[in-house]
Amino acid sequence: MTFGPEVYRTAAEEHLTALNELYRSGRYVLAHYVAGLAVECMLMAYRRRQVSTFDERHDLWKLARNARFLNVVPEKSKASITAALGEVVTRWQNPHRFRSEHSLRSYLLDRKLHLRIKGDFVKESARRIVNAALELVALGAMQWKHLPKK
Repeated sequence: MTFGPEVYRTAAEEHLTALNELYRSGRYVLAHYVAGLAVECMLMAYRRRQVSTFDERHDLWKLARNARFLNVVPEKSKASITAALGEVVTRWQNPHRFRSEHSLRSYLLDRKLHLRIKGDFVKESARRIVNAALELVALGAMQWKHLPKK
């Protein structure tokens, strides 16, 4: 099922509200999932402005490239936005929606995403992906206002 670009953009912004609530309430597994989902929605909004159908299979790098998302990023923000996208890509998978906390912990351990983190690395990983998603979606929404109307 495909929606129009405005639906994807709005969903991305609405997911940020849920994302903050999930993180604050300690629901770190769902925070990981919703962070990636919010970013995916924003990228899909940009991609959907160009084509009516597409299938990047939850590959956020490919989706960002095909959506030409980094083309709308101001030069001064490119390094930060690219790093934020890398953070989300590294920590997110669409199947996170099925994970338990134990399973997410194993995922992070297997990928060595716990290294150099003191304390609860699941919580810290959630903090990192949440912050990256907030940055990406906020920039996407801000730049959206400057795009030519379709």
